[in-house]
Amino acid sequence: MKYIFVIGSALFLFACAQQNKPAENTTMPATPAAATEKLTADANGKLPDPVCEMPYDTSYKEWTVYKGDTLHFCSPTCKGVFEKAPEKYMAKLGK
Repeated sequence: MKYIFVIGSALFLFACAQQNKPAENTTMPATPAAATEKLTADANGKLPDPVCEMPYDTSYKEWTVYKGDTLHFCSPTCKGVFEKAPEKYMAKLGK
């Protein structure tokens, strides 16, 4: 059972790391401005998930309030990661 947990955790971390990799076959060249652009709210005025940077989706059930900002998370895992180091992820949001 311990090995299943370890393998499952490793696969989860690998999948999360793959989400943050830039696409290799892009049609538009990357610009320095695009690389430093801050995360912005979508059309609903909701911020993206600060941990994995997935755009806000109405199906998100996990949320927390940090210094007056309500943040929504795609999963309990992202919420837990945020709660361990909120300042790090708020800096990504430019707050």
